[in-house]
Amino acid sequence: MSTNISWTDETINPIVGCSRVSPGCARCYAATAAKSPRLQQFSQYQAVSEWDGTVQFVESQLIKPLHWRKPKKIFVCSMADLFHTNVPNEWIDQVMAAIALCPGHTFQVLTKRPERALEYFSQPKLWVKWYEAAKEHLWGAIGENFGGLINLQQYFVDQPFPLPNLWLGTSTENQAMADKRIPVLLQIPAAIRFLSCEPLLDEIDLSSLFGLYQFSEDKFALKVGSRWEKSPDWVIIGGESGTGARSCEIEWIQTIVNHCQAADVPVFVKQLGSGALAQNQQFKTRHRKGGDIEEFPEQLRVREFPVLVND
Repeated sequence: MSTNISWTDETINPIVGCSRVSPGCARCYAATAAKSPRLQQFSQYQAVSEWDGTVQFVESQLIKPLHWRKPKKIFVCSMADLFHTNVPNEWIDQVMAAIALCPGHTFQVLTKRPERALEYFSQPKLWVKWYEAAKEHLWGAIGENFGGLINLQQYFVDQPFPLPNLWLGTSTENQAMADKRIPVLLQIPAAIRFLSCEPLLDEIDLSSLFGLYQFSEDKFALKVGSRWEKSPDWVIIGGESGTGARSCEIEWIQTIVNHCQAADVPVFVKQLGSGALAQNQQFKTRHRKGGDIEEFPEQLRVREFPVLVND
């Protein structure tokens, strides 16, 4: 699916449907989009329109990347949470099998349920589950690329773990969610772990996470060690958009950017939001989501990525 999300190239939705779990979900764009006439023409969105935890699997979406030759960054499940309680492991196995079969693409998975993700990735011999999923569900799309099932099995035996083309992130819309979710995220084996501070609803202090101490108003130095042994590899920031958007203060965004830059962590300022404030005054932008980087304060014109698997 073509997308306006500036930190990815494509979105695929092999699973659709979700339910609200934290303050960032209150004005969920996916819940609104699922009820729109544009998506209600599809049976899977008719089934999940109440956004009550009902989920649907859409195999046609899953096989799309298998036919894309040009390397892409692909956001998986923009209309769901891959690790929602109601998503069976067998569906996740199929998604992971497809990711393993597309080493030229980079797959970005974002969850508000990192505990479930940790449970899933802690299973032994996941490659066996992924092989079985590929053999049963994806063989029709990939069979011509393998001499037979034995070759397919060996392909999965040889896969590194964690998969080098999987980026796994969690949403941290305020300090409470950051404190709750980040420690879990950092336990999950993943090539790239990232944070999505969107919609940013309050100031978030990441200085202790990155092992920083402040020695002037906007200057930091690294401590010896940090609160956690590891830290995220990438941080996305964005204010809420749309009618009735909750406010996001420019200073909150600046704080996170400062922490990331001091710790040499790539940071991506996606948008200021529709309700951006600067020193308690409305920060007006022509772009309705505050997403035009040319309208950002100069110090926030930062859109960095971690190293891509194909670089």
